[in-house]
Amino acid sequence: MEGSVNLRRVAVIDCGTNTFNLRIVDIVEHQDSPGKNEPRPWKNVFSLRIPVKLGKGGIGKNIIRPDRIARGLDALGVMKEAIHNYDATEVYVIATSALRDASNSSVFVDRTLALYGYKVVIISGAAEAELIQTGLALTFTPQAGECVLTMDIGGGSTECILWNDEKMLWSRSFDVGVARLGELFKMTDRFGSDKDEAYNKMLPYLDDLLAPLKTALENLHPTILVGSSGSFDTFYSVLNPDIQKVSSKGEHPRAIEIDVEAFEKLSAEFMHNTLKDRLSMSGMPPDRAAFMPYASALVRWVMSASQFHKFYRSKYALREGVLNRLAKSRSPVPGVSLD
Repeated sequence: MEGSVNLRRVAVIDCGTNTFNLRIVDIVEHQDSPGKNEPRPWKNVFSLRIPVKLGKGGIGKNIIRPDRIARGLDALGVMKEAIHNYDATEVYVIATSALRDASNSSVFVDRTLALYGYKVVIISGAAEAELIQTGLALTFTPQAGECVLTMDIGGGSTECILWNDEKMLWSRSFDVGVARLGELFKMTDRFGSDKDEAYNKMLPYLDDLLAPLKTALENLHPTILVGSSGSFDTFYSVLNPDIQKVSSKGEHPRAIEIDVEAFEKLSAEFMHNTLKDRLSMSGMPPDRAAFMPYASALVRWVMSASQFHKFYRSKYALREGVLNRLAKSRSPVPGVSLD
């Protein structure tokens, strides 16, 4: 690095309902606040993704089962080893839906602190949505007058944000994620004889739970859907199994367009094929195969509620929102002190 530029080596752990994600980066200190088209203010050092299924067997009862707590703690132990090996000096552990709603979340929080010295920050749905948008907005810039729907499908919740090139217009976190749908509908193998059978079973539930989103869509008329990380990474990788990774060369990776017709065909296939079929698909992460029909149902519902002309996938989500705030010397999440 030139001159007197200093680096902060930071680790962010996102404790999701299905997956724990670690990102270690070097943040450039004293850099001006990054904008959408400016260089990325951090350098990627190391990433690790561990399927945990924290909500398995308990998310519908608002508890974390003891075996899932143990699994989550084991994952954090592996991540702590990586953090130690890479000499990260700051560690931020963020937890979302499963721990947010669990009556025994304190067990996981207390044991994490006792075993590893990490303070787990359980964030609200509103804070989660804001962080997702803070990250995703670095990868996509709408034209003036365009309204965009950001959608982040997690295991326990789905965050939806409506925004334009000037500001966020509306946001909400819904307690409907792929793990929750899986616990509720328990369609573990073939979902139906055709693409509509399983979807029609879920439709009354989705209509009821997502009614506020339908009202917002009818009022604001978004024409662009941007899916954030997670399930949308899987949609993209299955549709493009042979695509080569392209380095962003220090810039924020731009959101990539997904062909709407190709997505609709793939999601219909997810809605009626078997788990074995999905596991055999090129580009399918094994730990996501069981959940993709539920993710397909959620996106299908959203697409039926508004007229979307474009569909994009962004690699950025909550973790990048945290990093963006840290790069600006702000608290890692809204309302949480750095101290």
